[in-house]
Amino acid sequence: MILQIYYALLQVAEVLLGAWILHNIYPEFRKDSRWRRGVFILSCLALSIIYAGNARDSFISTIFILLFSVLFSVIYCCCFKAGFFRCFLVEILYLISMSLLKLPVLILECIVSGKSVSEINRGGRTMTECVWCTILILSVMYAAKRKKFFDYYKRSVKLLVHQETGLILTLTGILWFLLGYGMRIGKTRFYTLDFIFSVVLIFGIFLCLHYLILRVAYHEAQLDKDCLEISQEMLRKQNSELHEMYRKNSGHLHKHRHTIEYLYYCMRQKKYKEAEEFLLKNCSELKKGNQRVWTGLPFLDFLINYKKQMIDEKGIVFRLELDVYEYPFEESEFGILLGNLLDNAVEACEKCKPGEREIYLKIWNLRNMFLLKLINSSSKIPERRGEQFLTDKADKYAHGMGVKQVRRIVEKYGGDISFRYGGGHFETNIIVSDVKEDKG
Repeated sequence: MILQIYYALLQVAEVLLGAWILHNIYPEFRKDSRWRRGVFILSCLALSIIYAGNARDSFISTIFILLFSVLFSVIYCCCFKAGFFRCFLVEILYLISMSLLKLPVLILECIVSGKSVSEINRGGRTMTECVWCTILILSVMYAAKRKKFFDYYKRSVKLLVHQETGLILTLTGILWFLLGYGMRIGKTRFYTLDFIFSVVLIFGIFLCLHYLILRVAYHEAQLDKDCLEISQEMLRKQNSELHEMYRKNSGHLHKHRHTIEYLYYCMRQKKYKEAEEFLLKNCSELKKGNQRVWTGLPFLDFLINYKKQMIDEKGIVFRLELDVYEYPFEESEFGILLGNLLDNAVEACEKCKPGEREIYLKIWNLRNMFLLKLINSSSKIPERRGEQFLTDKADKYAHGMGVKQVRRIVEKYGGDISFRYGGGHFETNIIVSDVKEDKG
């Protein structure tokens, strides 16, 4: 009786540990509230008790693993910002992996007792099973405690689930089939060779899976590195253009200083006609100077004015709303972030009909938060693969990486970025809560 209770507690811990791992991969609530948190916690406890109740009568149950993963994923995706299919893949992969590691113990018990797998699997739980399950849970907890290892593994799993969904689904199906096959071959009895073969096969599978995960993660890291080098090259080119524009603007300021001195001279000498002719001649340039953006943040002013010239040349209506005194990013990173977003917005607007091209940009500080909203006209829904947007340009390798770089910068500063399409408009929202309050 004590073993039965202890094993039930182990299964509760196993389920809660799986929920904790999934929460580390997708931690954001759909709507953070005490009521939603309470519902999720109670649901986890209820499902873990149900899972433990089934485990008391069945050491390994392939059907219940499948049903439990579906039910838990439904509850999780209702409470958190995560898709059902991704939650399901992470959860069932975790439960199948734990069950596969339990299989050698079940086979060993069948060999020692001379009974069939159904008799051992459906009977009362033994000390060997409890000890082995304790070791498995403690091993997972120890691996999770090693932060660098766990963070790397977590990112790799999330990357694979998002970008290699078909591969992960296939591997999960193979593991589930092997687990069921291992249970079926022991309907009469197991032999020592079966135990040796199962141990070698299971650990071989895990080694292959981990090798594959590391290989895919390595290739993705190499791709990110190559894309980063391309982005840096594009940034260097953009920076050279910005510095050239800055140099020209500095020349304009120098010219305006002499203009003011000349007008002052005309006023002192009462040469009003000459001053009037001079103003009419330079009216367009002075009018253009009055359209400059002034936020008190020189780099932001310069960047927006530089991009606005390009937007105006393409006949795009540009609406701007600024109430910002500070941004959390380094200037170079902010240039990449805002520059890429505006470039993508201009590119999308160019594909729209004339008269329907519009960009709205709002940047503001609210308490200690930095917020950015960008809405632009778009003739179609952008295609996505995982978290990356696909480009329809010929050079797909060099292009289409802007959003990925923007996401990387926002996440570096602990922020959140979201995208939404609707009504012929594409909307980008960024929020970063690490901005110091204005002390002025």
